[in-house]
Amino acid sequence: MKYPGGDEFFNTLISSCPILEDLVVKQILNDNLAIVTVRVPSLKRLVLNQEVKNVVKSIANGFVINTPALECMNIVDFSTGCNIVESDMPNIVKAKVDIFHPRTEQLLGSTTLAKYLHLCLPTSKNVSYPAGNIFNRLVHLRLCTCETEWINLLMRLLRNSPSLRVLEIEQVHYLRYYQPRPCWSEPSSIPECLTHNLETFKWEHYYGAEEEKEVAAFILRSSICLKKATIILHRSIVHDEKLEMNKELSLLPICSPICQLAFS
Repeated sequence: MKYPGGDEFFNTLISSCPILEDLVVKQILNDNLAIVTVRVPSLKRLVLNQEVKNVVKSIANGFVINTPALECMNIVDFSTGCNIVESDMPNIVKAKVDIFHPRTEQLLGSTTLAKYLHLCLPTSKNVSYPAGNIFNRLVHLRLCTCETEWINLLMRLLRNSPSLRVLEIEQVHYLRYYQPRPCWSEPSSIPECLTHNLETFKWEHYYGAEEEKEVAAFILRSSICLKKATIILHRSIVHDEKLEMNKELSLLPICSPICQLAFS
């Protein structure tokens, strides 16, 4: 839909709802919103979805969030706009962040108190991760592998999430053929979550690329408390190749004596 007055009308509409707790904003192609501003102190659940790039002739686009009471956040933004978070989120429990813009430090930093985190970020070695932040409450992490530096982000999150019990790795989006694949580098130490807490490990859309093999092998041989590991091969892999890959995976060393390894 198109708002009369665009951003100004939307901002006025949202700010006139002082007890609003749930908000879903789904942008469509060629709507007339450039900056989605959500400043609602009472808001508990927020969904922002912009899966298509807006064709708005504007100086800037993106979103601004000021929601100190927020408990659940789901942001999907494939535009190249910037994102600004103006407040801490001390009550955040669940957060999904799937965005295209490379500057994600502030947004990811607002999720450090979350228990459940689902991430797909255009990460690099130098940006997109808030330095010094520890995800002490995080117990469930789901991470997408479609971006080049996903291994870098995974290892940093493992190091900084000592209470993590469930780890899910998946490929949500199509791989970009022009991007180089990541390289595995053996860490100098094993993250605390692997030696003390991780119980469930699941990998969906596993291709068997060299870096994927290395990551899977590291997690299986390092997770002392692991109870179940499930690896689901990508549907494009042919039957004979699946059999060979399953055999290869079954031979990987597993640290936990009680771990059940399953394939699909």
